[in-house]
Amino acid sequence: MVSDHTQLTVSEKISLSLPYQQYAEALYDVIDRNRAYLSQYMSWPSAVLCPADTMSFLADSYLAYREDRGKTYIILYGGEPVGVLSFNEIDLLNKTATVGYWLDRDMQKKGIISCALKCLTERYAQSGMIRRFVIKCITTNQDSNAVAKRAGFQHEGVLKSAEYINGVYHDQNLYALISSPA
Repeated sequence: MVSDHTQLTVSEKISLSLPYQQYAEALYDVIDRNRAYLSQYMSWPSAVLCPADTMSFLADSYLAYREDRGKTYIILYGGEPVGVLSFNEIDLLNKTATVGYWLDRDMQKKGIISCALKCLTERYAQSGMIRRFVIKCITTNQDSNAVAKRAGFQHEGVLKSAEYINGVYHDQNLYALISSPA
């Protein structure tokens, strides 16, 4: 298993923190500021109505982290929350994790997600906990698809009508990164 650390250093400016509730207010502000943008690609922003919703998400995420059901990290840039990188689901038997991420629109195009994703996948692969990392993103989300490719994930196919967002079914690209056995 991967040992607990309050913060993982990715680079001089980028770090990943466990989903502590101290970040709830600031993270909610980022979500609120980016709500229209994020809602183009994900269904959950419409359910985040106040900081208490973010606090509840962080509490649930911390519990999932402790139980190895998921691993959610707050992306910090210069010490401030700018997004989330997570293993939304972990299948321990098959050593597989489904990756999710989102980032403040103003912080994009700086390599933050790509660097953080590479750091996290390497860490969990080296620990032996996860061997296969999976990203599913709607085909029209060019930035998210580009992140998967830059991080070395291989395109495995298209899942038809796999995600329901804003009353419309979207196709998803399926990407995977398979690490060498530990």
